[in-house]
Amino acid sequence: MKAQIAALLIVAVTVGQAAKFPDSFSRCNQEDGKCLLAAITATFRGFYKGLPEIGLVPLDPLRIDKMDIVQGDGPINIELNFRKVDLVGFREAQIKKASGFTANPTKMELNLLVPVASLIGGYKINGKVLILPIQGQGSSNMTMVNCDITLKWVGKLVDKNGKQFFQVEKSKANFDTSRFYMDFTNLFNGDKALGDNMNVFLNENWQDILKELKPAIAAAFTKIFEAVVSNVFNKVPYSELYLA
Repeated sequence: MKAQIAALLIVAVTVGQAAKFPDSFSRCNQEDGKCLLAAITATFRGFYKGLPEIGLVPLDPLRIDKMDIVQGDGPINIELNFRKVDLVGFREAQIKKASGFTANPTKMELNLLVPVASLIGGYKINGKVLILPIQGQGSSNMTMVNCDITLKWVGKLVDKNGKQFFQVEKSKANFDTSRFYMDFTNLFNGDKALGDNMNVFLNENWQDILKELKPAIAAAFTKIFEAVVSNVFNKVPYSELYLA
């Protein structure tokens, strides 16, 4: 099993140039946990369209150019390819935990709850789900309710042109959800009866399906959010992310 992903999260990095924070952007003193929770939540709510000045890409929708989930063993054996899909819902994210944002950080962690997170866009699928063959190509919607995501990363401060930037070296994402919905159009070359029955089958068996796909989806989340976090850290000197 493996997941491959390429996200459209590229921004220009101007090392050493001071970031210009909008007046409404919230910053905190280092290690002020209560302030950090509120400030990061406010960033998702107020700047979900992105903030190029600090390297923050649009978060809602978060465009993903390519995402492949390949499950090659067990009860699910599929190749699921997404193209030009949008991850939506993160403007409503609530930050539940933010730790490790210290003067000399090594390990950081964010835990956020997204009430409804949906991956919407083009897909192509081929393989077998539980006991049934599946194939098709069209548009899709995969939605998670109460999506509880934990992001962890490790790294270190590095000097660039006389300023210190945080460099992400390794990251990991995990998630849980209370419900997982799937809808795929144009299954089985447009056979409506077969396609409708397959969508019903997928949603009736979502827990078994998610159990098998969860590692691959988590690996995709890891790459997506590592890119988002790294863009900001590469753009803004670490100390400038906080109040003086």
